[in-house]
Amino acid sequence: EPLLGHTDAVNSVSFSPDGTRIVSGSDDKTVRLWDARTGEPVGEPLEGHTDWVRSVSLSLDGTRVVSGSDDKTVRLWDAATGRPVGQPLRGHTNSITSVSLSPDGTRIISCSYDGTVRVWYAAIEQSLPNHAEDECAASSPHGSCIPYSTVVIPSPNTTDDNFISFSSDSTHALCDTAELLEGAPQEDRRSTFTLLGNDGWMMGPNRRLLFWVPPASRQAFRYNPQTALIIPRGHVELDLSRMAHGTRWQHCYDE
Repeated sequence: EPLLGHTDAVNSVSFSPDGTRIVSGSDDKTVRLWDARTGEPVGEPLEGHTDWVRSVSLSLDGTRVVSGSDDKTVRLWDAATGRPVGQPLRGHTNSITSVSLSPDGTRIISCSYDGTVRVWYAAIEQSLPNHAEDECAASSPHGSCIPYSTVVIPSPNTTDDNFISFSSDSTHALCDTAELLEGAPQEDRRSTFTLLGNDGWMMGPNRRLLFWVPPASRQAFRYNPQTALIIPRGHVELDLSRMAHGTRWQHCYDE
């Protein structure tokens, strides 16, 4: 029998790796999970997108659902509870046509009618070889950076989201961020950064001004702290590894 529940066209379907669940995305702006054996819906519809859902996919362990929509956002969901994991991933400038999770659950990939492919961080956990820590300490005036990070879907008490990057090169990250991120929600700190404003200012938690982008560079400025990589290359990327900010602004005179 058909799986009935969506109220508009269904655009994307996918099996869970073990074959026990089906996920679907629809023009009714919802994502649904189904029991593949009985055809019955599993839980309530996953609601949050504000336009058609174009693409859906399940993680290999079946615990997460990722979806992409005409509302230009990518969303990650907890398959057991139906609740969103973190904030929507924003950066695409047109409808999202396809999404997928990497096999190890470390990245989300999406493509869009805006002509780009984006690779997104799901969440950050510090897991570094010693040589990576040494290289970061040498390249950063304050040390304690997280280059070559291992990125995982969060589990209790493992999330360490304390670096900020506007580049595909992890050694360009801003590492000493305790003051900047003070007061930001621990579980999803990257979402507290806005997209670049029309005035060229990038704002972080509590609307703190982080940096200003000149007009000539704004159109090509597509990176944000949630984005690990944009394809094709050629977009503006920033090296924040030696950036002085907050009460440390005077450190720029120490160089």
